[in-house]
Amino acid sequence: MKPMRAPRDIDLGGVLVDPFVRYLFLALVILIAVRFVVGHLRLRSMFANPPLAEAALYVCILVSLIAFWI
Repeated sequence: MKPMRAPRDIDLGGVLVDPFVRYLFLALVILIAVRFVVGHLRLRSMFANPPLAEAALYVCILVSLIAFWI
């Protein structure tokens, strides 16, 4: 079993960006895709509070990305 490596910082024009920012952005992209699918299938009416459901889904996606080191 190989040991896990810590993700490296990203260098954007001399500014070091923490890998967590990459996870935030990737989770946002995935959430936008999920929102499109849910809207296209007209499933938003199934939720009592759609913005709260989207926020919870964003947190779940973000935690999944961090836990699985994508």
